[in-house]
Amino acid sequence: MRRMLFSGAALILVLTSVALWGQVQPAQVFPIPIPGGDVIAPSGVFNQFLPGVGIGLDGLNAEPHGITNFKGHVAMGYTLGTATDNVGKLYQVITDIRVYQGDYIGALPTFGGGGSTSAKAHGTFVEI
Repeated sequence: MRRMLFSGAALILVLTSVALWGQVQPAQVFPIPIPGGDVIAPSGVFNQFLPGVGIGLDGLNAEPHGITNFKGHVAMGYTLGTATDNVGKLYQVITDIRVYQGDYIGALPTFGGGGSTSAKAHGTFVEI
């Protein structure tokens, strides 16, 4: 009887662990930011250029990518408008949204070593 109870408990433990095994994620490869970029006070260099024509923008031929070693498609858009919070205060809102899809060589963290190694990856990601 004890053996059957132990076997049943072990079987339940194994069966409830199957879902956890399926959730294990591979190590994430992080994109590497482009060198340089715009200087935005007071934070300093911001690894991004702002394509477009107007005050604060870098011209039509500015680099739209915010990452290096990237081959794929990038779409970007600026929005400008107002937003109101739950007490009625009005805010000016400006956004810069970029969507990337393609292949890139990024950095794979080496946990415990304090560094990173290069790794190839494919993905779709958004910068806001």
